[in-house]
Amino acid sequence: MDNKLNFIVMREKCIRCNACIEDCPRRIIDYRDNYPDIPAHLEEQCIGCQHCLAICPTGAVSIFGLRAEDSLPLETTPALAPDALSRFVRGRRTMRQYRSENVERPLIDKLLADAAHAPTGGNTCDLTFIVVDKRLALRRIFEDLIDGLEKSIAEKPELPEFICKAIYAHRHSNVDEIFRGAPHLLIASAGEKAYCGDADVVIALSYFELLAQSHGLGTTWCDFLKFILDLRPEMGKLFGIATDRPYRAILFGLPAVQYVRTVQRDKMVRVRTISS
Repeated sequence: MDNKLNFIVMREKCIRCNACIEDCPRRIIDYRDNYPDIPAHLEEQCIGCQHCLAICPTGAVSIFGLRAEDSLPLETTPALAPDALSRFVRGRRTMRQYRSENVERPLIDKLLADAAHAPTGGNTCDLTFIVVDKRLALRRIFEDLIDGLEKSIAEKPELPEFICKAIYAHRHSNVDEIFRGAPHLLIASAGEKAYCGDADVVIALSYFELLAQSHGLGTTWCDFLKFILDLRPEMGKLFGIATDRPYRAILFGLPAVQYVRTVQRDKMVRVRTISS
């Protein structure tokens, strides 16, 4: 997206309904010459949410060089039936068995583009997605990770027992307890501008998880990797991330098994109600 604000209202389309003015989170849009405008001295206050673009009923607003006609139209009623969405969320499962083939890159690109619309604190959108798009590439990274852990044990032997067990399982049984045999890995990493980075990366990957499962893919949150990189931050170079910034990882791929019903968790969460 172009960093220049470039707020334009096509006067032949504008019906002066005030929608863009009233919905602007920063209240920086006002009338000039009888049409909505953002004064130059207020442009730096724009958070780039594009609400003005999204809410204009006639498509008169353009911002950052983005045009209304290039956006997807939305229905006035929810596109997803509530019962269908409820069943879909309840049916989400963590996948620990994957088929060996790669997910096609166009589908990965679509999932990443859709996940980029996940909300971020203050609309900073300061996220980087690092994706391993080939099974063999992730396998090589896995081997490098194990090698690095073994070398680090010689220098700092105080690794948690579960990590030592994962190394042993690979060396003696060829079992992958870190990446679960998944063909792909996605890491969401927050940049310096993200002041809600811890939440941003979790929300982005949560969106990605549901999007991936809607396309028939399986997913697994890879906190095992985060534990390792938090203990051995120098190994972040395998993924090109700075471990001093918030990040989280998720595995994904074509599932090797199919679940046939939801589980039952309705009463497993405590609910406390404040009525007054």
